[in-house]
Amino acid sequence: MNPEREPVEFLPDFCTGARVLRVLVVCEAVAVVLALGGSLTAVLPERFLLLSIYLQWIGICSAAALCLIKRYASRLSARGVALLAYLTLLAVTFAITEITYVAGRYSGFALLLEDASHDGFVARSVGISAVVAALALRYFWLRSAWQSQAEAEMRARLEALQARIEPHFLFNSLNSVAALIAVRPDEAENALEDLAVLLRARLATNTPANVSLDEEMAMVDAYVRIESLRMGERLTFDVRIDEDARACQLPALSLQPLVENAIGHGVARLPDGGTVVLQASRERDTLVLQVVNPLAGDAPPVPGNRQALVNIRHRLALRYGDVAELRVTAEESRFTVDMIVPQPAESVS
Repeated sequence: MNPEREPVEFLPDFCTGARVLRVLVVCEAVAVVLALGGSLTAVLPERFLLLSIYLQWIGICSAAALCLIKRYASRLSARGVALLAYLTLLAVTFAITEITYVAGRYSGFALLLEDASHDGFVARSVGISAVVAALALRYFWLRSAWQSQAEAEMRARLEALQARIEPHFLFNSLNSVAALIAVRPDEAENALEDLAVLLRARLATNTPANVSLDEEMAMVDAYVRIESLRMGERLTFDVRIDEDARACQLPALSLQPLVENAIGHGVARLPDGGTVVLQASRERDTLVLQVVNPLAGDAPPVPGNRQALVNIRHRLALRYGDVAELRVTAEESRFTVDMIVPQPAESVS
């Protein structure tokens, strides 16, 4: 792997409780294997208990060491972090093994020694640690490389989404502006400014990964105002946003396509039009968004709607994992999209 392509952030954050819990689960699994690998005698339960304590001790200390490496060794290269993490895990195992061997003579841990020599006990423990640590670090490395590649592909999709200007939308918008110039020049000027906002957002090459809900709503409102010129009273846009949700963060260009779908694939296909309802609220550490639009029950599905939803779902998964969610509910006369985006504590002032 070329240095410029190294997954520098390959090491997970072991400062979180969820990561530590996973480490303890792996250690417990190793304890089960080692316990069953010995003789099946009456002392098996006691041996399993001592192995669990011994390996959990190593696991907790190893997670703490990796937490410190992640926090304070960020200036090292990816290979440097990997080597430092590997040697640290071996050192932690060696230190705890030495303490266990010395203390085992005077405690119940003597059962783990099984009359083994000092060198044999240390070599066995460090050897198992070397294999497990190598496999774990290799997994983290490959996982980070895959995630980097997936994020690059998603960035390419986002750039394609930004560059995609719907020809019919652009044609209809310019026609509406042309019709307004002579009779309502102020509205025509405002429409051109709204169109410029959308074009700038779609064609920008330095779009931030996350924007506030207020910033995303600027694009949503611009799009709705332009569509209102064409659809008139057929389009009603009902916005219900809680004040504490306005500063919440979400991926750029994630809400505007949902409103675009709601209008283009819902309201625009109804002879009498309809209402698009947008609701946003902050619930504890999440931003909850809902977009609801009416459906023409007998109309065939329009290509492109599902692809936009798939793209947004993939972006949420890459950025937030399984914490974020995009739910779609299609009823006979109503289409609902719920988007849940996790929020860090500092995202709202």
